[in-house]
Amino acid sequence: MVKNLALSVLLLLALLFHLYKLDIGFNFNHDQQITALASYDFFKFQKISLIGQELSFQGFFLGPLHSWISFIPYGLCNLKPDCVPYFFAAIGLFTALILYLVSKKIFGAKTSLIVTFIYTFSFVTLDWERGASSNYFLFLSSLGLLYCLYNYFGGKNKYLLIGSFLAGVAAVNFNPVFIFSSLAFLLTSLLRSGRSPKIYLLSFALYLSNYLPLVIFNFRHNNLLLNSILKFAEQNVGEIDYAFKVAALARTLIYFISNYLFQSANILFVIFTLALLAIAVRKIFKSQSRFLSYFPIWILIVFLGFIFYRGHIPDYYFIQIILPSIVLIAFALRKNFLLFLIFVVSFAFTNINRLHSYENSTGYKVKKEAINYVIKDTAENSFNVYFDMPPGANTGYAYLFKAHDREPVEGGKNLYILELVDPWRFNLAKYKRSFPDKTLNTKTFSFLHVISIK
Repeated sequence: MVKNLALSVLLLLALLFHLYKLDIGFNFNHDQQITALASYDFFKFQKISLIGQELSFQGFFLGPLHSWISFIPYGLCNLKPDCVPYFFAAIGLFTALILYLVSKKIFGAKTSLIVTFIYTFSFVTLDWERGASSNYFLFLSSLGLLYCLYNYFGGKNKYLLIGSFLAGVAAVNFNPVFIFSSLAFLLTSLLRSGRSPKIYLLSFALYLSNYLPLVIFNFRHNNLLLNSILKFAEQNVGEIDYAFKVAALARTLIYFISNYLFQSANILFVIFTLALLAIAVRKIFKSQSRFLSYFPIWILIVFLGFIFYRGHIPDYYFIQIILPSIVLIAFALRKNFLLFLIFVVSFAFTNINRLHSYENSTGYKVKKEAINYVIKDTAENSFNVYFDMPPGANTGYAYLFKAHDREPVEGGKNLYILELVDPWRFNLAKYKRSFPDKTLNTKTFSFLHVISIK
């Protein structure tokens, strides 16, 4: 009864935490525009694609699942992004509940409450949620792998098949680097006695089946994906300074975990994080549990995988190690009240303070206000909009006008320029020099200045 009450209070506080500043926290940039366009094509033209977003390396594409999921909020809000942040907030709360139930089944109520508390109230989790990108689903995918491996170690072979398929879903549709978590899942499963080669062959086939849409796309587009893979392989041939790479990656990894927990990579927080992880790993080794070894193995495999990875490694690549990290932290805290108290106070203060001080001058709210202003100001007249000021800074506007059925046209009667700049640096004089015979008006939304030229 007490633990159910604690869960209810936790989820209620989580709801308030996730809704706070939601209107200004949601971004609508390049990544969000891609899924929006997929939704637009689906509802307007009944067109559905076998691929999703193109990755940073040209010619590589994700699978379509994230785009298909986004059909729900865009369908509910008449193709406008207004429902998206609430949809992802609902997924976040659902994930927290599933996290609690799964971790309670595996580790007990006390550990599950700690794990759920950390995941739910980390500002980094909230930031990913409001980013509404495919990477956000890596945590839910990780949770699926944990549940499947637990049941596989319990003697239920079918869960190896389910876990392998889920791993493929995540690697194909959410982020290819999830292949490292897939490998950790496979290697840990080999520690179980009574393994069946047939089950492993079927699991491998199920994992690969997720690549079928990309294979079909590849053959339809003159081996675009295959050629991109070969080009990527050629660019990643050469010697690596492994000592430097190991040191740099270890630093990045521990700073990432420390920042996830405490919104800071201050040396004191880093040492505290390392100490908690070390305590947990020591407990796992003492327990001699093959299943529990999954958590340090998971982090280790991801770490080793990125040592040999030649591309840029952004922070969100490490979303896949958040689940094993917070489970290990919970292991270290659950039987030490002093450590638990120090952690909770530090964690709660830093994350609540980060959310309270959060500001976003380029989020969807600002862009929506600017779009509505332009549409209202131009009335029924044709118009054109220059929104790439400075170049590359403003994205998402093309779709937002499309969703309002008022797209800019070259040579429109009215002209609008959207400039993103600190208010104290804004200079209207340069526009007056460029348009000496025009009437200029300026409307400001946070750091976004809309210059009307008529």
